[in-house]
Amino acid sequence: MAKDWLVGDSREDQARERLYTLASDLMAARGVDGMDVNELARRAHCSRATVYRHVGGKSAIVEAVLSRRASEMVATVAAAAEGLDGKDRIAAVMGMALERVRSDGIARQFLDPRHVAGTAASVVGSPTVLAIAGQLLGDSAGDTAKASVAVRSVLDLLLWPAADRAEEAAVIDVVAGALAA
Repeated sequence: MAKDWLVGDSREDQARERLYTLASDLMAARGVDGMDVNELARRAHCSRATVYRHVGGKSAIVEAVLSRRASEMVATVAAAAEGLDGKDRIAAVMGMALERVRSDGIARQFLDPRHVAGTAASVVGSPTVLAIAGQLLGDSAGDTAKASVAVRSVLDLLLWPAADRAEEAAVIDVVAGALAA
């Protein structure tokens, strides 16, 4: 007999983790807009009330899943930049950011033409995104213009991809060189 996932010492944490994992799977499969609390409850083998009790409604769930995904991406990008500085660091950060967004089923959804204008404005205008980008780039002076150029360049390459990886690498090299100067 399978163990009840809602029973035990870490019931709250276990319930949240399971629900966020299932919500993430649903969002990747059906899109962020297609994530449905009723379907989430069915997949978790619990009631809708249990979902609300442990993780809240749809907007809270979406926000939590996106926050978790973003944290994972930032950690991966930071690891790629570890020990690097200047142009090499900037190029590594931009390259890994591109790789992570392209490989993430949820992040890719925000590149859908129906959402691009809102997504780009939200990302480029976010003080949090710019602060994180600045840290990843190794900018201790808080140069938001530099961070903005890097973020915009990554978005440009995501929305209007280079012809191939060599061209993309050349674009990253030029941007990294300009930002490092």
